[in-house]
Amino acid sequence: MEGFTHPSDAGRELDELRVRAYGPDHDIDGDPRALARLRELEAAHLADVERRADAPASESSAGTETVKAAVPAVALAEAQGSPEPGRAIAPLSQPVRESSLRSLLGRAMRTWWGRLARVAGMLVVAAAIVVAAFLISAPRPDATLRLTAVEADDQVRTLVTSAERAGRYEIDPSTLRAYGSYHGFNVWSGVNAFGSPCLVAVHRAFDYLSRARCAPFPADLIVDVSSSGDGLDIPTGDGIIRFIRRGDTVDAYVYLLPEAD
Repeated sequence: MEGFTHPSDAGRELDELRVRAYGPDHDIDGDPRALARLRELEAAHLADVERRADAPASESSAGTETVKAAVPAVALAEAQGSPEPGRAIAPLSQPVRESSLRSLLGRAMRTWWGRLARVAGMLVVAAAIVVAAFLISAPRPDATLRLTAVEADDQVRTLVTSAERAGRYEIDPSTLRAYGSYHGFNVWSGVNAFGSPCLVAVHRAFDYLSRARCAPFPADLIVDVSSSGDGLDIPTGDGIIRFIRRGDTVDAYVYLLPEAD
């Protein structure tokens, strides 16, 4: 056996022969002497690895430099191209490949999750800005009427069932519920013969049903009463009041007409 005068020399020689044997431009088949030398160094390297695996930790440092030198060569040979079928693969090549694959996969996953987190954060911020802008720009009700325990009396029942404006909706008087009054109007909700919710504005002082509206769920129930023809008296001027039912509450919005010059 020749050439094992220094571990680093053997390691470099083994690296060079492995590249010639396993690299993309392998030419060792035409060099019987180099091929025999490669087999000799591979056998010596394998024996050295097995010896250090069985030896105590204090004795295993002798071949450390040879092993460290062999690992880069194996990685280089694999990066340049896979060996031909049937060629021997160095014992350390598989762990190196698996370690590199795990490292690349870990970096890819961290990058993907990082980008996903940034996109999700941007979407949350954008949604918050839209909601805030909507809340700021949305008009606020001038009053909110809440559901009460007041029952409909004969006056209200008669107006709801016989008035021309409400009669066509066929509102069931037994379903009427009171929401209080605003600017002289009593607001009631009910259900008609078709199962649709209804909203009614009654002016008791004038014994008059101003407006009634029914719409199938989940459409908004909106009733507008005006200062012209509905008996509305707004101290600050002419306009309309819009009642919008929102579950157990009714929001009231006052819209004044611009004064004539």
